[in-house]
Amino acid sequence: MALAGAAATAAASWVLCSGVVILGWLGTEAGSLGGALQSGTAFWLLSNGVGVRIGTSPVTLVPWGATAVIAFMISRFAAASARQVHADQKANAGLIGIGIVAAYQLPVLVAAVLRGEPWQAPARWASVIAVLVIAAWWGGSRGWVRMRADVPSWTRAIPRAVLAAQLAMLVAGAAALVTSLWMHLKQVEALHQALQPGVAGGIALLLLQLAFAPNAMVWSASYALGSGFSLGAGSVVAPAATQLGMVPGIPLLGALPSPGPGDLAQLWWLATGAVAGAIACWVVLSPRRAARVDAAGLAGGACGVLAGVVFTGLAWAASGDLGTVRLADLGPRLFPLLVMAGTTMGLSGLMTGLVLGWTARPKRND
Repeated sequence: MALAGAAATAAASWVLCSGVVILGWLGTEAGSLGGALQSGTAFWLLSNGVGVRIGTSPVTLVPWGATAVIAFMISRFAAASARQVHADQKANAGLIGIGIVAAYQLPVLVAAVLRGEPWQAPARWASVIAVLVIAAWWGGSRGWVRMRADVPSWTRAIPRAVLAAQLAMLVAGAAALVTSLWMHLKQVEALHQALQPGVAGGIALLLLQLAFAPNAMVWSASYALGSGFSLGAGSVVAPAATQLGMVPGIPLLGALPSPGPGDLAQLWWLATGAVAGAIACWVVLSPRRAARVDAAGLAGGACGVLAGVVFTGLAWAASGDLGTVRLADLGPRLFPLLVMAGTTMGLSGLMTGLVLGWTARPKRND
């Protein structure tokens, strides 16, 4: 069942990715159906972390929205496979996950080799594979409660705390993105109308932008942290100031702030890093309400720093190239983000831990 699920996931995800491109081809009637299928295959490979070339331009930006759909399908097939395991069999969630992902990667590898340059972005390919393995393990482990019950509670608190901080940052990124879209709605509409995509092309354009919506959320979260993101060499989008060059006419990019110094109201987004660090601290200390003040502060600060490092890794995975020159190195500015995320979340976690440790300490009766 795991092997059949891997084959079904590969076929269904390729059909979905190619279908989006074919919709766009129907709306513009440019090129041929064969060219649209080739572009759809390239989009499918990008969804799996494989860098491709469109014309002569290297493209390595992973559409994590499409990748999330693939991960969801794999997790469902892994869950169905795990339910078929009998008590006397040695298969477990990890084995099922590795098996289904390995089988799924076979057609991806074949398509990558046929298109050439399969190792253009090996690190991003590896990151997508890691996400798929985690999704498969999560789906398969739902039938293996005993494995999770054997893990001590304090070891489960750290991953939960880091995950909670990432979710907080993604929520903040989504809020910043939606707010900017609302503030620049007329500009977004003007860019959409300038493309004249038609009905089919409009649907394809919407689906394509939704495929990159997780990337945009991570970029917006980096903006909220203060480090901002880049849209090519020499450009920066941050609360303090925005400097832009030539920007592709994609409606989603109409939400970019105007070039120049930032509005003071945008500086309120800087509080999101402190909130994420506080959430991480609260989650990691929730099983240990009676922790000493110094231990609580160290635990909260360490989890905050770890959450900042993990978010920087997410930002790296959401970055990439859409071409050369002005379309290269798109995404969050990683080193400033590492500094801002680590210090903001770490200090917030430290202060929150000290407060929680102080308020939870037993009172002495004089």
